[in-house]
Order: sequence, then C-alpha cells, then structure tokens
Amino acid sequence: MSGGHHHHHHHHHGDMNGKNILIAFFLNASFAVIELIGGYLTNSVAIYSDALHDIGDSLALLFSYFAEKLSKKEADNQFTFGYRRFSILSALINGLILFSGSIFVIYEAVQRIMAPEPVQAMGMLWLALLGIVVNGVAAYRMSKTSGLNQKMVMYHLLEDLMGWVAVLIVSVILHFKPWYILDSILSILISFIILRGVYHNLKKVGLIFLQHFPDEIEMNTIKEEVEALELVKDMHAIKGWSLDNESFYLRFHILVAPETKARDLDILKQSIKEVLSSHHVVYSTIEFESSTDCCE
Repeated sequence: MSGGHHHHHHHHHGDMNGKNILIAFFLNASFAVIELIGGYLTNSVAIYSDALHDIGDSLALLFSYFAEKLSKKEADNQFTFGYRRFSILSALINGLILFSGSIFVIYEAVQRIMAPEPVQAMGMLWLALLGIVVNGVAAYRMSKTSGLNQKMVMYHLLEDLMGWVAVLIVSVILHFKPWYILDSILSILISFIILRGVYHNLKKVGLIFLQHFPDEIEMNTIKEEVEALELVKDMHAIKGWSLDNESFYLRFHILVAPETKARDLDILKQSIKEVLSSHHVVYSTIEFESSTDCCE
C-alpha cells in the first residue's frame, strides 16, 4: 500500500466518522431531554443517572465531532505533524466528563439507598424500550467507524444500551414487587461499568501523550523486513511514538557498507519507507551510517 493511497483511504473514512458522530449526537441530545422529563415523572434515579450520562455523552459527541474534523487537517508550520492529536485530546476530555458524571451518579444513588423512594414502573418500562431503540441505532452506526475517539463514543452508546436493558428488567420486577432499592443499585452498577471502560481508554490516551512506544507497532517484524533488504547490515537506535492510535512515527539508524553510493541509498530509503507504510508508520526519519563510523 503506497503512502498516497493510504491517506486517501483515511479521508473517506473521516467523513463517514464525522457523519456518524453527528447522527449519534442528535439522537443522544434529543433523547437526554426526554429522559430528564421521564426521570422527573417516574422519580427514578437510574433514569436520572442515564439522563445525566446522556447529556455528558452529547457534549462529548459534539466535542468529538469538531476534534475529529480538526484532526483531519493537513500539517502546517504550527503543527508539523498535523492535527491528529486533537482527536486524542477529545478522547481525554470525553473520558473526564464521563468519569465525573459517574462519580456524581454513584453519590446520588447511595443517598437514595439510605432513603428509598417509590418509582413509577410503567413509565420506566416505556422509557427503557425507547432507550434501547435509540442507543441501539446509534451504537450500530458508530460500530462502523475506527479510532480511539470513536471507540470512546461507541463505549458511551453501548453502556447506555446495557443500562436501558437493565432499566427494563428492573421496571418489570417493580411491577410485581416494590423493591425500589433496585433502582439505586442499578444506577451504581451502570456507573461502575462506565468507569471501567473509561479507565482503559484514559490509560491509552495517557500513554500516547507520554510518547510511549506504540504497542501496535510490530517492531520485530519491521526490523526483520528492513534487515532483509539488500545493502542493509543493521537497523538500530530505534525510537517511536503514536500520533493517534493508528498513525505512528519511527526514527532509526541504518548501517550500510562504506562504499554505498548516494543513488543506491535513495532507492533503499524508498524500499524502507514502503515496509514502514505497510505497518501504518506514516512518518519516519532514517539516518544512514557506514560500518566505519557506526559505533560512536
């Protein structure tokens, strides 16, 4: 896969991602309003917690959409590696919004467990059915996209979906038994599931910002493929990091024989870049050195 083709592929993908995020945003935002009213009418903390969660989601989705658009901008003098990191920044902010929302919900639910209040089960049931449909559609759209930011969004939607399935089950039980405490326990469970997903993603985002060597790069394979090329004696002094979770940067030294001509080095560099491109390494810096001065 040549470099040019790879970029073209990315742009087409980006438009689709943006469109899907926007659709998910409108579904989520309008639904959050319905939930706030529904939570008030049914007096259900699980529905309230989901409404809060959905408002957070909607903000996060809107933010993702703009960050995603920005991250597609080509490199310029200010951002010489392009704007891809904005998408990662958005994933970070999304994670923090979700995190604080979940903590707040847990606090509210614990208060409720101390003093349970009756909830209106029939209203919960209808809202749950609507929630399953809305979030199901949005999650299905997002499952067709790629990227860490999109994964974060997709997590939001899947958790909502699971939350609604749980609300549905609880509302059915409440029809038969007045176990109102279930409503609070449910909202705490939803929050813990969310926190788990957020933790994993925030950890990934943190590692990218800390220039951690990307786990996705199969360095041994790349080294073997490069060292198998003619003229290459050795590949060493390897450094690398991620721009986002699917574009990587590598720099390294290549050892060649002292008598290698500049023209041959150009051809060799092209071959090395092709190997890198096939492993999603978008940027690279290659330094050549001859055997005599290799070991400084």
